[in-house]
Amino acid sequence: MADLLYENVFLGPWVDESQDPIHGAKITLTSTNGAILIAFLALFIQYVGQHLWEIASFIWHQSRSSPLPKFALQYQQDMALRNNGTPAQSLIYLTRIAWAWRHVRTHVRGSRYFRIAILPPLVPLIFVILLVASGILSSALVDSSNIDILLTGSKCGIWQTPTEELMVDPSGSFPVEMGSYIRRIGEFSHTYTRTCYNKTRAELGPSCQMFAKPNLDYSTTLDQKCPFNETTCQLKDTNAKLDTGLIDTNALLGVNSKKANIQFRKLTTCAPIKPDIFTETSNYTLTGPTGIKHPYIVHWLFGQYLLLDSNATSYANSLQSDAYNYYTTDAVYRYPMDERLPTVDQSIFVPRDEFNRTDGDTQLLWLNGNRIIFSEPCDDPWFSAHEPYTIPGSNDTSGFLPDHLGVPMGCIEQYQFCNPHAAGAPCTPLAGIVPATAEALASLKLNPIQTQLANLIFNIIYVLNVNVAAGFDPNGPDILAMDTVVSAFQLPLPKNQWVIELQHATDTVFARLQRAMVDFASGPGSDAAQEFIIKPNSTAEKSLCNMIRAKTDGRYSNVSTYGLCITLILGSLIMLINTFLASTLTYIRNRRGSSSHKMDRWAADSIFQIQRWIFTVPPHHWHNPEGIPVTENVDTVRRVDLIGSPGVVGREGRYGGGGHGEVEAHVGRVNTASTYEEKEGKDPIVRVVNRMDSLNTIDEHGRSPVSPMSPVSSRGSERGFVIPASRLP
Repeated sequence: MADLLYENVFLGPWVDESQDPIHGAKITLTSTNGAILIAFLALFIQYVGQHLWEIASFIWHQSRSSPLPKFALQYQQDMALRNNGTPAQSLIYLTRIAWAWRHVRTHVRGSRYFRIAILPPLVPLIFVILLVASGILSSALVDSSNIDILLTGSKCGIWQTPTEELMVDPSGSFPVEMGSYIRRIGEFSHTYTRTCYNKTRAELGPSCQMFAKPNLDYSTTLDQKCPFNETTCQLKDTNAKLDTGLIDTNALLGVNSKKANIQFRKLTTCAPIKPDIFTETSNYTLTGPTGIKHPYIVHWLFGQYLLLDSNATSYANSLQSDAYNYYTTDAVYRYPMDERLPTVDQSIFVPRDEFNRTDGDTQLLWLNGNRIIFSEPCDDPWFSAHEPYTIPGSNDTSGFLPDHLGVPMGCIEQYQFCNPHAAGAPCTPLAGIVPATAEALASLKLNPIQTQLANLIFNIIYVLNVNVAAGFDPNGPDILAMDTVVSAFQLPLPKNQWVIELQHATDTVFARLQRAMVDFASGPGSDAAQEFIIKPNSTAEKSLCNMIRAKTDGRYSNVSTYGLCITLILGSLIMLINTFLASTLTYIRNRRGSSSHKMDRWAADSIFQIQRWIFTVPPHHWHNPEGIPVTENVDTVRRVDLIGSPGVVGREGRYGGGGHGEVEAHVGRVNTASTYEEKEGKDPIVRVVNRMDSLNTIDEHGRSPVSPMSPVSSRGSERGFVIPASRLP
């Protein structure tokens, strides 16, 4: 099956008409580009996740903000939420904060410590897990396993119908190329049938992912009367019927259209034929020491054999049979013609009256058991074997030989076309492929593409002889019973082995049909054969060439169009919202002339706003207090360099007495040239103490007792700041 590699694959957006519009919208890429897209989506989702976390952090921060005092670790958590862009970073900081404050857990009653210290890190942890899962699941948007593809039809066309002129062409190119193609798809179908038909979905391997459906289903019943004259059949009313039901060309054959699809049905009725009727036996004598006694030939006179102008439809030679220790087959077929569809008659025999059916195609098949020795008697009507066989020199029965040189089986194949888009969904009567196609073109009111589709099915079945006889190809018969032949000895067979073989042959025929459908678009596989391919001329023919859908595995990737668009649009929207959320709310607040301590806290907790306090630039020289602060002029600045250690709690007589703590700071500032000279090139050193005051102290003094120049509003200042010298009088 290695010869079926699709090269003319459409790359880009298209819609799989066998699925709903959402799941059917696809973008086909090469496998390399598909891998790149998977990597991009994983990174994109992670980046979008960071923006989504910033939105969540903003909402969380705002919900935590309050004018009332709270634990210092909660303020630190606010800072972490305000200034960490990724959930992983927030997770690290919140975890570190919880660990740093672990010593206070014994001083906090009940579950409050868990709620204010342990629970917050769990939120970014869950977010990280969800982001990782989303990145992994994003690969589901790109499928590279068993994907549907659309063929471009660059080598599209149907085979010419064999004519006498083509067959006798001195160059001999046509019979060679067509014969080579038929042999190639025959070998393919034998392998594909054994691998992919009669398998459960779990048993289907990658080699079965080639067509729109791995196999075509049909029903088998054993309740049919003889399809010919009742005197010809071995079985009275237990013959086989194999019925596909209506096959939708879109869903099952891969013609990618819901408006130009048609429905197609195949009904096959088969029966084992009595091996001794209408026969003629000829004895002959061999000269020389051959060791063969009484050789003979059996001719079956079932109708005129047109290729040899003989009344013997088939024959078997006892001498030849003794030389083969495997099964051989022979087949003939006859197609009823219809003048409404001019074409060359492909029939190779004219059946006698007992086998003449005008409402279907007649197929006659012969199975020759030859020198196969059965280990047990076989009661199957096609493999019948009861003649005892004794190994020379032994008196014991060693096995059983076939009862006849050959056993015929007759089949009638009937076809039906339906137009699901016409009023009443009309169908043609069951008939042979030629009259069924002629009736479909004449009465089903097919649109131009449907007309070409009916012609395509006709060309595959009729011109390429895709019939049950091809399933028993005499050039390479695929008989399942051979699987249980060991050294010319046939292991026991069931009584319905003929039905099993018939089903296998039908599977092979359907595999040929599936292969020929994709070859219509992809070409016959040989550049020399292109000479005998009828190229599309009309718009409908060209449209049909670009409608053939197939499957492949690994070489291409399909992207969900809607999934990709939703991911990109939603991700871009999240990034856009995050970029403008805080500034938009601030703008709305300013427009309304209202104030909000929540937004003020959001602005104040920014690392850039906090950094502003350690620079020596006077406050009135800073702009943009709600975003990234900038100075009026571009110049170098100095920053406070903190030294010292926490003060002693309760020390009296130091800047207000009874303070909560103190620090010593060197304060540097940008000096003018004159100031610098006055200080003899030295920066002034200011000793300041910073502490947090209680609300009672604030209410009593109206400002912080640390310094009359560090006022604190009655709402309370949850933070103390190191005061630069430039801010002191």
